[in-house]
Amino acid sequence: MKKALLAGLLFSYPLAVFFGLKYSEPAVVGGFFAAILLLRHFVVKNTKASIPHLKIMTISGVGLLVFATLANSALALKFYPVVINACFLVVFLYSLYQSPSVVEMIASKFETLDEKGRHYTRQVTKVWCGFFIINGSIAGATVFHPDPAVWLTYNGLISYIFMGLIMAVEFLVRRWQKAKNNSDEVAK
Repeated sequence: MKKALLAGLLFSYPLAVFFGLKYSEPAVVGGFFAAILLLRHFVVKNTKASIPHLKIMTISGVGLLVFATLANSALALKFYPVVINACFLVVFLYSLYQSPSVVEMIASKFETLDEKGRHYTRQVTKVWCGFFIINGSIAGATVFHPDPAVWLTYNGLISYIFMGLIMAVEFLVRRWQKAKNNSDEVAK
């Protein structure tokens, strides 16, 4: 329950920043979310499903939020999605050069992967790297848009829709790929 509550608070970050900046100082919002990130780090213990190197996100996120708090900077608060995308990109790219890939680590928790499966997960990891580049770039552009609702709409809605679409398409492609591989096995 605690994990779900903390995750929900982090997903609501854009909404909380948008409304928080209307009714309070950036330092209050930044301090609140820095505390949430630290709490999440200490409450959510490493499990078998955890991905190595993700601590970089906690360190980077807390660092940015502490800066936003000390500087009382709304701009720094708005850079949080950019920083998180950059961290994901670094972790996913690193996993392409230091196997296993992130997607392979996740998939191997649910199924045994053969060589085709490992190749497929590397390709999916590359797709996610492309997503993080594009998503982070758009998130960065919204930081400077004069209408804060643009930042909120992209970072609090559109980017989540894009993530969901990638997950859904990947799920369908994976099922199709498995069915194809199974029919190839039967044909042999």
